[in-house]
Amino acid sequence: MLELKFNMQQGGRMELFRAIPSNQIAKARDGLRRHASARVPSNVPYVVDNLWEWLRPLSMPSRRHAIYASPTPESALANASAPLNAGEHYIACRVIVDPGHIRIAQLPVRDAREHPDIRAVARWVSRNGDAFTALGFTEKQQVGLLFMPGLKRDELEGLLLMSPLVEQLCSCVRETSTFWSAASTPSEVSEGELFFELIDQFVTYRLEPV
Repeated sequence: MLELKFNMQQGGRMELFRAIPSNQIAKARDGLRRHASARVPSNVPYVVDNLWEWLRPLSMPSRRHAIYASPTPESALANASAPLNAGEHYIACRVIVDPGHIRIAQLPVRDAREHPDIRAVARWVSRNGDAFTALGFTEKQQVGLLFMPGLKRDELEGLLLMSPLVEQLCSCVRETSTFWSAASTPSEVSEGELFFELIDQFVTYRLEPV
């Protein structure tokens, strides 16, 4: 395994850090794998998560299988959210993994819930509220899938072919979304949310306390 570092355009190098409960250190040192099943991020609306996954370039990490990290130990501790049992505390750790076995992205905001795409989608849905209300029962059932958790890319593709309203929303988001274009260049001087995905189920990463 190699210590995870990335060459930046300015010539610097970047490391990733995570903060975990103290009782998880031994397991994290042995090696951790990607999440076996898809997880739906809880900090953004389902419709937005579905649209982001639909727009995701294949070279970028899926948020549904992502491991979240920070560019410094201090920010990792500040962002720690895993439940603590009595007597436990958070420990900042350096991520150790082969850089060739992951995909990584960094947002321009500290948390995805602050991304402007969310407000843009909400405004579009609000402006077209009457159009949603006017749908027949069957169409409402179909369109409702867009607002359910974990919609897959091919499922959304099929949905936009069936629903002109969904197709309009997808066209608007495709033209205006900045989520993936802004996340393509991680920076060690940014405090933006970092996340990475192991490329397959056999790759592991380790955490070493700093």
